[in-house]
Amino acid sequence: MTIAANSEAAIANARRARARRELGALDYIRNIRAAVETADQRVVARALGVSQPAISKLLTQADARGVKPIPEGFSGASPYEIAERYAAGDIDRDTMIRELSVWPYAKNEGLAAAQAEWDSTPYPDTPGSFEEVGQAFDEGLIDGEAYELILDASDEVSASE
Repeated sequence: MTIAANSEAAIANARRARARRELGALDYIRNIRAAVETADQRVVARALGVSQPAISKLLTQADARGVKPIPEGFSGASPYEIAERYAAGDIDRDTMIRELSVWPYAKNEGLAAAQAEWDSTPYPDTPGSFEEVGQAFDEGLIDGEAYELILDASDEVSASE
């Protein structure tokens, strides 16, 4: 194995581990929410070996961060999360492409405004927009071929609406 192959393998492993770390935090929050819907926070905290204030703080921070439930029929609550689940090995490539091809993307109003004004100032990405797929590609969570397939499919969906 060459140095370049070793480096590529190490980077791929690091990407997978990073995605697992991020997804683990989201899964923990969602499972804590589900648990406190059926049991008192003190009961959940005791079962997990943490304090009740820690549970309360976690849920407050999750609400502030906008951690959303996963919509029916998808593996993640956002396009980026779906790409992370693929990179982490939670879902296969076909599932990732299918889900990102039919995701109900939000229109990125910031992009349209920036292009209309030729403004070079960075704009905030709209959560749930196709920009998240671009970010996933830029970060190596998905490959170029998958990106093109998703782009073509989402263009077809947009054209039929």
